[in-house]
Amino acid sequence: MEPVAAAPAPFADGRGRRKLRNYLLNAPLQLRLASYLIGVGVALSLGLGFLLFRAYQETSRVIALSDPDAGDSIALALAGEDRSRIVVIGIVLGGVLICLLGSAVVVSHRIAGPAFAISRTCRQVGEGHLATPRPLRPRDLLVELGNDVAAMVEALRGRESRERETILSAASALREGKGAEAADALERLAREKGERLQ
Repeated sequence: MEPVAAAPAPFADGRGRRKLRNYLLNAPLQLRLASYLIGVGVALSLGLGFLLFRAYQETSRVIALSDPDAGDSIALALAGEDRSRIVVIGIVLGGVLICLLGSAVVVSHRIAGPAFAISRTCRQVGEGHLATPRPLRPRDLLVELGNDVAAMVEALRGRESRERETILSAASALREGKGAEAADALERLAREKGERLQ
């Protein structure tokens, strides 16, 4: 997994300060998603640019045909105008692609950030740490999945707490010489754990 940038420094009012590197939490995933979006944008832009250029060329031909006396001078002027139009179209479409890239990084951040937080929580649970996960931001994607993972952690915390109480009461019963009662509690706990493992 890629190294993750440090959490953004909070403002006085609690909001985080965003820098460009904070948006690339999982650069391979985010850039792959952005490249798909940019690829579609480039294909659409090339198609649109080609259609617009063809439309301008047809308009220029119609204008040239409407005044046959002007001849080559109008054709040259219209060709120059067509070239300037295609340059303008290229610049506009390039600007659109840059905006599309920026928005793709922002949108993919709303996927990569929650995915990172959820995977970190899963790793912690796998290591036996049941700390309550931080809630996801409301505008993040995968919020429902994050809520399900948080509910799972809370359920595990509750179960661990009940099992801890059972073990403590069994230990107390053993100290007091009530071995049968302690054995029953521990066997019941072992059965429950066995059922969960099936």
